[in-house]
Amino acid sequence: MRVKRIFVPALLIGLALASSAGAADRRTLVIAGGEVTGYYFPVAGALCRVINKDHPLGLGCAVMPSSGSAANLAALKSGDADLALVQSRAAQMAFIGAEGFKEAGPMADLRAVMALHGEVSVVVARPGAGIEHLGDLKGKRVNLGKPGSFQRASADMVIEASGLSQGDLSVLVELDLAEQAAELCQGNIDAAIFTGIHPMPEVQVAVEECGASLVQIRSKSMDSFFKKVPWATRFSIKSGTYDGQKEEVAAIGLKTLLVTTRLSAEEVAAVNKTVWANFGAFTRLHPALRGLSKADARGDGIPIRLHDGVEKAPAER
Repeated sequence: MRVKRIFVPALLIGLALASSAGAADRRTLVIAGGEVTGYYFPVAGALCRVINKDHPLGLGCAVMPSSGSAANLAALKSGDADLALVQSRAAQMAFIGAEGFKEAGPMADLRAVMALHGEVSVVVARPGAGIEHLGDLKGKRVNLGKPGSFQRASADMVIEASGLSQGDLSVLVELDLAEQAAELCQGNIDAAIFTGIHPMPEVQVAVEECGASLVQIRSKSMDSFFKKVPWATRFSIKSGTYDGQKEEVAAIGLKTLLVTTRLSAEEVAAVNKTVWANFGAFTRLHPALRGLSKADARGDGIPIRLHDGVEKAPAER
């Protein structure tokens, strides 16, 4: 997973990692997070802060930093972690033992506890490019990102979902994320696909500097795409997220899942009940969680089975 730049409050990390004095007999759940400079680590810290506030079933919580989804799944498999944050696509591949998880074999006991924030892809077009709809990308110069990168994988997903192919583009460009806005505003490309937590500073630069705009990601092929690709889901970018954005923009992306292989139904239910009881405060603990709803936490884009304990802790609206 691409490392993302973000400030991690020392207080949040401290509270997430701390265990209460005099609680030597308390079981501490270890959540495998991610890079401390990314999103997964502080989001895991937000979960721990909620758990350490209420100590459901006497449980405490600590965050383990890691290099991302693959490392987190390995930590679950080895028993070094009780819970992990993983990308929805990685969860699916690990569950069936495909791609990078083929050698390790299927994680048939992998279960989802809840869905958290999304990593959302948007199409951004330069003014004058004649791109008002997704189909208008045909014959245009579009940046998909460097081969093998997370940005490229996400861009390929957008192109597939749109019903287009790379052959429909006049030029397939392979720029880094940091280069996209400048190349777009200089007119060297017509559109670019940006994936991350919105608002993204890279998108904001393109909007502010040259009046670039977000394109609705909609097509007739979307329904069949989501049936075929259960780890992807629909998102929307709310109006006003970017300067001059007057309407909600349809987008697609991947969810971040909280998963486990080890916890009992009672423990999962206790964790979920604690999160639901503190949901408003929880979603204010980190910018990535803002806008998350209880429906999102149980909705589309979860490609593996929900844990049995989830049904014991219904998320009331």
